[in-house]
Amino acid sequence: MPNAVRLLEELSFRTLPALDQDRYDGWVLRWSDGGSRRANSVNAVRPSTLPIADKIRHCEDWFAARGAPPVFRVTPLADEELDGALADHGYGRSSPTAVMTAALKDPTADNDVVVADSPSQKWLQCIASVSGEPQSLDGLRHQLTSSGGHNRFASVSVGGQIVAIGMSLDLDGFTTVYNMNTVPERRRRGYARRILSTLLAKGIAAGTDRAVLQVTWENAAAMALYSTVGFSPAYSYHYRELPPT
Repeated sequence: MPNAVRLLEELSFRTLPALDQDRYDGWVLRWSDGGSRRANSVNAVRPSTLPIADKIRHCEDWFAARGAPPVFRVTPLADEELDGALADHGYGRSSPTAVMTAALKDPTADNDVVVADSPSQKWLQCIASVSGEPQSLDGLRHQLTSSGGHNRFASVSVGGQIVAIGMSLDLDGFTTVYNMNTVPERRRRGYARRILSTLLAKGIAAGTDRAVLQVTWENAAAMALYSTVGFSPAYSYHYRELPPT
C-alpha cells in the first residue's frame, strides 16, 4: 500500500507542477503563488528523521518567506504523529479527499466535446471563475502546461460560452483527470459525464490503460459519476490549515 500511494503522490506532483518546490527530510514543500492547494502545500511522502515540531516550524518559515499561509496535506504516507501535532498547533482539518483509480475500458468520445492541446483564454477564464481560487491566468496557464506530458483541455459550449471543462494528462501509463468543473447554472445536465468519457477515450487511444483523479468526499454527485465508469477509492487525504486571523 505505501508504495502504491507514493507512486500516485509523485505522479500528482508531476501532473500539477509547483512554481517552487523543495524537499526537506522526506517532505515536499510546494508553492505556486495561488491556485490549487495541491500545488501550495506541505506533503509528507517519507518518514521523518528530524523532530516533527522543528519541521512544522521550518515549513511555516518557508511559506512565510513567500508571503503565503502554511498548508499541510496529510496522506497515508505522513508520519503517524503529524496530524495530531498539527492539531495541537492550531491547524484545523478540512477537505477530506478521495484519490480514485480505474482500469480504462471502452469509454466513448462525444463529438460535441472540444478537446485542445492547450487551454484557450475562455477555458482559463472558466476555471478561474468556477474554482474561485485566486491566481493569474498567465500563472494558471504556465502551471497547467508545465508537466511534460500530453495535456488535453476539454470543454462544452452553449451559445458560444463555455459551460463545462475538464482536462487530462497522459503520464507513466495513467490518464490523470482533473479540473472537472461545470458552471453552477448548468450542472446536472450530463456535461461532466460527456467530458469525462471523452478524456478517457482519448487516453485509451494514446495507449494508457489506467486512470486516476481526485474528488472531495462531500461531492456526492461527482463521486457517483466516477463510480459508474469504474473508479474506486485508492486512499484518502485531508488538509490542515490555520484559521484566518
